[in-house]
Amino acid sequence: MKKEPRGRLYQDSEFEFNEFNGLKIEKLFVCENPETKEPILIYIKVENRNWHQFFLDAGIGFWENWDEIDIEDDSYDFTDSTDKFDLKNKIINRIYCKPDLNNSRITLELKNNEKLILKCKEPKVFDSDCELIMQ
Repeated sequence: MKKEPRGRLYQDSEFEFNEFNGLKIEKLFVCENPETKEPILIYIKVENRNWHQFFLDAGIGFWENWDEIDIEDDSYDFTDSTDKFDLKNKIINRIYCKPDLNNSRITLELKNNEKLILKCKEPKVFDSDCELIMQ
């Protein structure tokens, strides 16, 4: 595996992460609040790369590389959402975060023109609950 920078790579309302451009998605796990089903963290594994995670908090986007994931915390539900969103072997075209009213959204654009979007349900409300959707 290619040696990558570790830790928090981005913490901002606007960024572009291009290291995964042209690579196939292998797995996507969602860490959810068990009561509300709100996505807290999204874990993504692409070909020839370590696990990365991304999330929204305090109105901005975060992208991190911690090499591995820990899905053993009983406080949260961890769901393999690869099949739910039909992501297996889909090729990433572009990943970016941009402002969305009083918050931000993180978008994964795929080669087939689909988009996986992590966004706030109510973008006008600062730090509102998040949702992960496919467009």
